[in-house]
Amino acid sequence: MPFPRPSALALTPILVLAGAIGCSSTDATGSGGGSSTSTDVTAATGTGGSSTATGAGGAASCAQAATMLDVSKAPGAGDGYAKPTLTSSCTDTAFVVESNGMPTYTFVQTTPNALKEQTDHWEIPRYPAKAAATTEVPLLGVAGFAVNGMPFNGPNEAAQPADEAYGDPVYNGLMDPCFGHTANEYHYHSLSVKCLIASGLVAKPWMDADPPTTEASPIIAWALDGFPIYGAQECEDAACSKVVVMQSGYEKTGDPKTYVWKAYTWKAHASDATYLDACNGHAGPKGDYHYHATSGFPYLIGCYRGTPTGAGGMMMGTGSGASSGTGTMGPKTCTAEADCVGACPPGSVGCTCGTTPMGKLCIPTCTKNADCPAGMGGQTLTCQNGVCAP
Repeated sequence: MPFPRPSALALTPILVLAGAIGCSSTDATGSGGGSSTSTDVTAATGTGGSSTATGAGGAASCAQAATMLDVSKAPGAGDGYAKPTLTSSCTDTAFVVESNGMPTYTFVQTTPNALKEQTDHWEIPRYPAKAAATTEVPLLGVAGFAVNGMPFNGPNEAAQPADEAYGDPVYNGLMDPCFGHTANEYHYHSLSVKCLIASGLVAKPWMDADPPTTEASPIIAWALDGFPIYGAQECEDAACSKVVVMQSGYEKTGDPKTYVWKAYTWKAHASDATYLDACNGHAGPKGDYHYHATSGFPYLIGCYRGTPTGAGGMMMGTGSGASSGTGTMGPKTCTAEADCVGACPPGSVGCTCGTTPMGKLCIPTCTKNADCPAGMGGQTLTCQNGVCAP
């Protein structure tokens, strides 16, 4: 949330553990289709450098780590701020990234929240595969990370300001020139390729020229399900005879200052292969599934096509919102207190069926801050009005 915390009275139990809404499992195949096998990133290092890569044979055998930028070459956020740090490696099954959450470029403050050093740690699938059902992206909390080690969230803002609750922060002009801003930590809601390539390790990368339209975009981020996110430009075929711009299939059908998942609707465009599926991904010219950063909503991902891990939150219940798949991220839906018995994270003092903007959800109860578990991405939750909230 990039705005001051509202009063406890205003903080009804609002999706404190990253309640989610994305797309339904029946919608998510879209026009992309593609193989259910793991993604291929062997030729996906793009124009970035490599960070520290020490696990399972190092960078030579860890294609994911080779996509990460060498942030030691970056000027950083500016005087008085810690320099950015980033390490990445692979185990036999996971791609592991640690970051201090500091931008590689000059910090431009667009919210009242201070820029603070973090201890971010993610472990995502090294060999991702398409799941039987899609998983919703978190309404609050981390959905993945960029190649500079900075997290990104879903395409909506949080509960404040009141007139833009859960609205579209990109559409509503709340972002800095690289599409980031501060809440409890600096994070993105969209991505700019020129801020996330080796030549962009300068104080003001947004002043650089845009990448040539004749070049396919590199990987600029990773979703928590292990699938990569490329920039919008992609080879039309395996021989790269032509570069095309990939497009979101979502259309604005409501007011982006209100709840975004009702303000946009995904529609299939079967006759145009440049349009992406409801998760904002597709099978590329080599058959590998991946996402694209697009100029339109949802900007990065609309749902997870694989199985997300490494969020620091929880996977529980049958989820809420439109997804019908199991293992969705976020609080369990409820109609009565009995529905919430054992439904909150281990260690919670209690669990209540609370009313939220997303309907009734199971929310941890508390009497003090220490009673509250961590939210998505290690998000700090505090005790407010008897419930845990961000």
